[in-house]
Amino acid sequence: MRMTMNMNFRHIFVILFTLIVSVVFTDSRAQKAVLSLDSSSIKIGERVQLRLNVALPKTATIYWPAIADTLTSKIEVANKTKVDTNSTSRQEFVNYSQNLLITSFDTGFHYIPPFTVYYSYSGDTSRHLLLTDAVYLKVRTVEVDTTRAIRDIHGPIQAPLTFSEIAPYLGAIAIVGLIIGLIWYYFWRKRMNKPLFPMLAKVVGPPWEIALQNLVLLDDKKLWQNGKIKEYYSELTDILRQYLFQQHGIEAMEMITSEILVAYDSAGLQPEGRAILSSILVQADYTKFAKAIPQRSENELSMTYAKQFLETTKPVVALPDIKNAAKPPIQTTDPELKA
Repeated sequence: MRMTMNMNFRHIFVILFTLIVSVVFTDSRAQKAVLSLDSSSIKIGERVQLRLNVALPKTATIYWPAIADTLTSKIEVANKTKVDTNSTSRQEFVNYSQNLLITSFDTGFHYIPPFTVYYSYSGDTSRHLLLTDAVYLKVRTVEVDTTRAIRDIHGPIQAPLTFSEIAPYLGAIAIVGLIIGLIWYYFWRKRMNKPLFPMLAKVVGPPWEIALQNLVLLDDKKLWQNGKIKEYYSELTDILRQYLFQQHGIEAMEMITSEILVAYDSAGLQPEGRAILSSILVQADYTKFAKAIPQRSENELSMTYAKQFLETTKPVVALPDIKNAAKPPIQTTDPELKA
């Protein structure tokens, strides 16, 4: 009986010990740090990827090693990525990784020492560590064909000029040319006895006459002939709106077509001018807002109508009636003529 109980306890102990060892072994295999090279052999001056991968539980806090510009006196770090994380086959674990681009300018076998990664758990003040394996990098020299003759080193290659390099010179030439042009323009206008900026000269005259001059200038621009139909009708209607305000006191600049026609009727202007004005404004609205494309004859007719509208609505100077004017008294000494 006693031997049977001892055997049972012995079996239970062996089973428990096996379970504990397997759990510890499995956990140690899951928590790991691996250092690997894409290639263990390179030519002198070439670059190769060095990868550091660490797998830890998600509950662990990792302390990533600080990596300087050199790993050893022979191995330099040309570039390094940020520490990246991704999932593993075990949901409770996470994988940390960083890639280093390393190089060497010394031939031979170079030893890259292990990396030490520390980590800890919440509520545990102690730090645990993971140690990677060391790796070796072979750096080969450039093979030289000694059977061939030694040749001179090629001279420097002249790179073609880029636009960013010649842009400052082009800008300087443009500025100098602009200054010379302005100086020539100034003396040319002065010699012609004309104002420096003729477009800024103020036109003097009654509003209808100013509007007529502006229509002539608009016609000389040949906007609709060059495809700028919308700009043509915008300037045409602005000239008429300004004329209505300056000549007849109608605030046409802030009105739409229907409001302008109502204000025109209220001002008591010539009825025949209303139809002309309506035709111009409606045609302009179709062009500007409905994106209509008028015919050549319609564009020319709008200019003709605008000039006709000015002639119809401009103020007429009343001349004195000579026939009904009082005749001056005749200066004479004849009593009959005086009577």
